[in-house]
Amino acid sequence: MTSPIDVHRALAGMRYPESVALHPEGDRVACVLDGVAHLIGLDGDRTPVPGRQHTLTRWLPGGRLLLASGGDRVEIRSGTTLEPLWQGRVRGEIEDLIPGDDGTVLVRLADPGSERDGSHLGLRVHDPSDPFVRTPGGRLRRLAWFGADGDGPHEIVLPGLSVWDADWRDGRALAVTSEDETPAGYYRPRLDLIDARTGDVRVLHTTSWQLNRPRLAPGGRTAVAVEGLSIVSGRILRADLDTGRVAYLGEVDDVTDLGWLDDQTLWFTGWSGTGVHGGVLSAVDGRVLSHWTAWGTLGGRDGQPSLSVDRSGTLAAAVWETAECPPEVAVAPLGGGDWRPITTENAGLTRLAVRQAEVSWTGDDGQVVSGLLLTRGPAGPRPLVVIAHGGPTWLWSSAFAPAESNQLAVPLAHAGAAVLLPNPRGSSGRGQDYARAVIGRVGEVDLGDLLAGVDHLVKAGVADPERMAVMGLSYGGYLTAWATTRTGRFRAAVVMSGVSDWLSFSTASNLAGGFDPLYHGGADPTTPQGREHLAARSPVYHAAGAATPTLILHGEEDRTTPPGQAEQLYRAWSAAGVSTELVVYPREGHELVEGAHRTDAAQRVIGWLTRGGVL
Repeated sequence: MTSPIDVHRALAGMRYPESVALHPEGDRVACVLDGVAHLIGLDGDRTPVPGRQHTLTRWLPGGRLLLASGGDRVEIRSGTTLEPLWQGRVRGEIEDLIPGDDGTVLVRLADPGSERDGSHLGLRVHDPSDPFVRTPGGRLRRLAWFGADGDGPHEIVLPGLSVWDADWRDGRALAVTSEDETPAGYYRPRLDLIDARTGDVRVLHTTSWQLNRPRLAPGGRTAVAVEGLSIVSGRILRADLDTGRVAYLGEVDDVTDLGWLDDQTLWFTGWSGTGVHGGVLSAVDGRVLSHWTAWGTLGGRDGQPSLSVDRSGTLAAAVWETAECPPEVAVAPLGGGDWRPITTENAGLTRLAVRQAEVSWTGDDGQVVSGLLLTRGPAGPRPLVVIAHGGPTWLWSSAFAPAESNQLAVPLAHAGAAVLLPNPRGSSGRGQDYARAVIGRVGEVDLGDLLAGVDHLVKAGVADPERMAVMGLSYGGYLTAWATTRTGRFRAAVVMSGVSDWLSFSTASNLAGGFDPLYHGGADPTTPQGREHLAARSPVYHAAGAATPTLILHGEEDRTTPPGQAEQLYRAWSAAGVSTELVVYPREGHELVEGAHRTDAAQRVIGWLTRGGVL
């Protein structure tokens, strides 16, 4: 029998292809593996690209390879030898490269010292300055462009604006921007059309929701973007650039990526329940021309489903994984979703797969809720570990080794537990009404849905009610701490990078002023009523109701949920006589990345649950 720690070590060594880009002719795929770009034929034949520290791959329309290397270098390579045609450098860290139809390249870059959000480890972009000095508007995300011959970079000067996403066509950029340079600004965005040469900005749309994946149509008369919650999974907005009219396009929801096939047709992909979906729709009236669903996970930017599509619009490439198959580069017909892996990077891990099933139950008010149940071994009542996901607008999707919470779901199943990964209200994959149901009610309907799932598994004979634990990361860490103040049914809890005090979060987090006004329904911490609302939902002010032994794990450099949140929880629990332990990991941000730290955390979690009588 393989020990759960050995399973965790093996999963931590899994090779994950990044920045998958399908050649315009659809005959090969570029991607990054362990910091090296590779070209992979559809038969699996592979050619490494000379050099190291590659971070992004893209293709120019003519078939030349576009690379970001070393964080700040842009390269164009061509021919069978893949020799550089030109190289350019920017001041800052490249976050995206957007090829233009004319051979130009738009670069989206982050200033040294600018803030990353929790999806990007909640750290600052490296800045060697000593001392480090901040001034308002001094650490932005910017745009610059290179000519087809490598001339540049030419900065597009946008005083006081930070750019979170962008598209590029005919010398114009379509960008998601905000006036707040911190990730909080991403929660108050606008959609801008920018003339690269004059710097003129036309505001197309402002919203109290979030925007992602701006896309300019061929011909430049129409623009689209995704509008939804947080990370972003939502509906498609269409802007007519002649009339200025902006409206939702069709009824398709939970879209996370999209692109133009021609000036009247779009492809899309996104979440669907605990799986994914995609297809093609009319950009004129929103009619769905083809649609597919698949049970698995498409990886991509920000952990969201994303595709790379060939010039003909017939083939797509992505990272694909299922409960039985680890993540690999895969291709599928754009209109079909029948994914075929073309790499075997992680074939040796398939033996670690566990049973995975979608389960559904009913919340207290009749709402149908679903999630994933992971088990291994014979049926019958067994220990139950509930892992709450972050967000809250995020989800558990069917994957070989669900990554959040230090990738512990599969190792815990190997330890003999039934592992419930619930998608309560607030989650993606069920439409905007379901996702927005948690707004102003954090810790209420979502915790109720989670506990109803526990009751369902106990009644079904899956879970032993005397051996149950709850854990989670980020918002899932908050929901874990909050659960221990609301119920005593869990024998152990693990809070990872969690929020314990919404009052201090509202000023200390790099999401402060963005996340909290949205999810707390506009509660204002500068007013007595707002402070009362935030405190009423903060675990540290309800420590007297907690009794569950709680392990607290946190990264020392986390700027999304700052380590003070862990310190506050530890002190409140200790003062209340709750058995607790605080572990702080140097150099780590919102999630653990160093191998030794990941293994240490896995050992501590399994040890905590074992000593607590769960495992």
